Amino acid sequence: MSRGKYSPAFKRDMELLYNAYGDIPPEYAVGRDTFDERLHVANYESEGYDWYGYSGYDADGNYVGCGNGVDRNGYTEMDYLRMSDEDFEWACR
Repeated sequence: MSRGKYSPAFKRDMELLYNAYGDIPPEYAVGRDTFDERLHVANYESEGYDWYGYSGYDADGNYVGCGNGVDRNGYTEMDYLRMSDEDFEWACR
């Protein structure tokens, strides 16, 4: 597993059934609905994390897009990329 792609806190065998609001996405009708990624795309599992283990929200609760938020440990992918090996090992405990 490469550092910076998957969160070290990600869980396997998840079903991505939920939108960023934690709901089952409503059907999107082209031409009728305004597309909203947070509402219409099932990018998250039941606890609010995507396939790589990241949420769509930053540490302050602002929506930042799928995969760009914090993981269960409170770090983003960029945080892990910038960490030294020692800091990375400590963060993964």
